[in-house]
Amino acid sequence: MRITIFNLSARLSSDGSRLIAALLKRDKHSVTSIYTARSEPLYYSSAELASLDGILKQSDLVMIGVYSIYAARAAQITEFVHSRYPGLKVIWGGPHCISAPELSIRYADGVCFSEGDEAVVDLVRRMESGNDYLNTPNMAFSLNGKLLQNNVLAPFSDLDGLPYYDYELEDQFFLDKDLVPMTKEIFRQHISLYPYNKPTLYVLTARGCPHNCSYCNNCRYTALFEHNPIRIQSAGRIMDELEQTLRCLDFVEFIGFGDDDFFARSIDELDDFAREYKRRVGLPFGIAVSANSFQKKKIEVLLDSGLKIVQMGVQSGSERILHDVFQRKINLSKTKDVIRQIAAYHDPHKLDLLLDFIIDNPYEFRDDVIKTFNCILDLPPQVRLNIFFLSFFPGTPIYERALADGIIEPFDNESFRFYGRGQIRYQKNFETFLVLLAVYLRGKSNKSISRDFLRLLGNHPVRTLASLLPDSVYTSLGSAIK
Repeated sequence: MRITIFNLSARLSSDGSRLIAALLKRDKHSVTSIYTARSEPLYYSSAELASLDGILKQSDLVMIGVYSIYAARAAQITEFVHSRYPGLKVIWGGPHCISAPELSIRYADGVCFSEGDEAVVDLVRRMESGNDYLNTPNMAFSLNGKLLQNNVLAPFSDLDGLPYYDYELEDQFFLDKDLVPMTKEIFRQHISLYPYNKPTLYVLTARGCPHNCSYCNNCRYTALFEHNPIRIQSAGRIMDELEQTLRCLDFVEFIGFGDDDFFARSIDELDDFAREYKRRVGLPFGIAVSANSFQKKKIEVLLDSGLKIVQMGVQSGSERILHDVFQRKINLSKTKDVIRQIAAYHDPHKLDLLLDFIIDNPYEFRDDVIKTFNCILDLPPQVRLNIFFLSFFPGTPIYERALADGIIEPFDNESFRFYGRGQIRYQKNFETFLVLLAVYLRGKSNKSISRDFLRLLGNHPVRTLASLLPDSVYTSLGSAIK
């Protein structure tokens, strides 16, 4: 079959659609991939959509990788295909479909609601041969206006047997105002990313997450499988793929491993990885870890092989928020201890630590916010911070809770709201302003305001006085320093 795959992610690497393309190519199908890699504007113009005609009129099937943040864009493309090419079916997959298949099937002809490694190839074979495909495992369809959700396959375990992610640029296109062939230069421009602004290749070498956080769609895998098992590629397989990919993308300067918890590996597995990576790749790299799996031996195994940044989620300085709202089973005291240990490697090994925090949460009290503020003040000065405003992604427990509590409205494409956001919405108060101020000052090389003064601002009498000012003051101040 001739298949067109749309990738709506803001990233050009480490995306599931590249793996789906590789799986379909291995099964002897012709695949054309279209990448957008833009955040705004959300919708495409008529001219942009019309530029797709040359590819779509040659297609037997369309697939779209859908993230909740771009679900409206996926719906627009789907409606364009259906109106322009009646009978051409559109299949959705990706995080939004895993979290909320019932929302996705409003637009798509079929939805992959679990892992697609076996399901997508099976689906296409059935469709090509003319066989009944409506009972394909891991797929959902609309039947007489109702969701038909088929049985779920066991978690895919043979990660070493997967094909390499598809980086064959000659069958890939980039859409932004014009539809143009993908080139190395376009690719390079769109992967020079934070925190180092160097061309960064993100890769996934494991699946599964040890956590079941209420705001993350990983919890959907737990619901599907009754657990979310960690599955890891072997070191040799990782290096084989990296070597081939880097021959295609010879401008890459940094590798970002996107595994949920790189330290889910044993010390022996990390030792194998470090030895092979240093010998065969050698580029600086970064990993994401969990405080629960941290061991000093694990990080020291990697230091000599190119490890330059470790990312870890803290999310809140309030134990109540972590446990009762976010459902993160990590003690804050454990996290703080791990932060101190990792931060100590900064000077001798030039190792950066990047911590994630989630703020502007409607389930926080002001005392919860001030605990996050104090937590940030206590961090070693060399630590970097990522600040995210809480997003409610469909299908997650916190989305359902906020929906039931009337905090958010049901998903509706006509009144689509960005799930990712950069403005205060729920906690328009002095305490949230202090958090943003503390983060802003940490990012300045000249820290003219001391921690002692910031702590004074966080004292209860000052907070009481500050609460007399209208919310709009703190919304404006927060926007000014964000």
